[in-house]
Amino acid sequence: MKDIGSEVHAIFAAKCAGCHGSDLVKPRGRFGYVLDLKRVAANPEMVVPRHPEESELWELVRRDEMPPTDSPHGPLTQSQKETIRAWIEAGAPMPVIISVDSPAASVNSELAPPTLEIISIDRILRWMGKFHLLLLHFPIALIIVAGMGEGWSIWQRNRTPSDKIRFCLWLGALAAIPTAILGWLFAADGNGASSPQLLAAHRWLGTIAAIWLVITVACAEWDSRRGRRSLLVRCMLIIGIVIIALTAHLGGLLDRGEDFFAY
Repeated sequence: MKDIGSEVHAIFAAKCAGCHGSDLVKPRGRFGYVLDLKRVAANPEMVVPRHPEESELWELVRRDEMPPTDSPHGPLTQSQKETIRAWIEAGAPMPVIISVDSPAASVNSELAPPTLEIISIDRILRWMGKFHLLLLHFPIALIIVAGMGEGWSIWQRNRTPSDKIRFCLWLGALAAIPTAILGWLFAADGNGASSPQLLAAHRWLGTIAAIWLVITVACAEWDSRRGRRSLLVRCMLIIGIVIIALTAHLGGLLDRGEDFFAY
């Protein structure tokens, strides 16, 4: 017997939970229970059992509005769409759950060979992406401190490169590289998928910031060897701080919602 409820649950988990999962702080469209099929089926604004043509859910799926074409997990295939339509037409049934005490479960457990959990590379990379949240504060703080130090040097009309500023620049640039890489891995796990345009801007600005800081450090190192701070490095440092500030701002909006600063 075909378990269409489980098939739909698997489709929603793979394609929709990134924007409408219950673990999100602010699910997109205030719809954060896509994996609760019982609740979805009971919502007459979303599903009219046995009548897909009257169901808003099917219309969103049919028009490629859920998930959108720019979703990080990709749009639905035609086969997946048909499965969702068939699920509604069948009365939106729940997934079939076999009790562990049932005879069928006992027979299956006896026949099934023992399996070992395989840790995939994909799972490891997605886990590593979570460290983005740990590292991101270091380059932000270090580059801001370097900017403040350089600002003090400008105030003092001192053009001699400072070893302390040099240390902050080096450490900030080195921290920015893994931060940017881990940010891409973190996004690949569906984080920020509720705002794809905001996520894209945040990721690319973060990448640009890391590259910009590396170039700034290279130019600052040249200044240190000459023993004189150039106007170019100071301008590059100011621009780098602006890029980092914009990247951090977009990251905050992704985490707290685009209306976080609404008055």
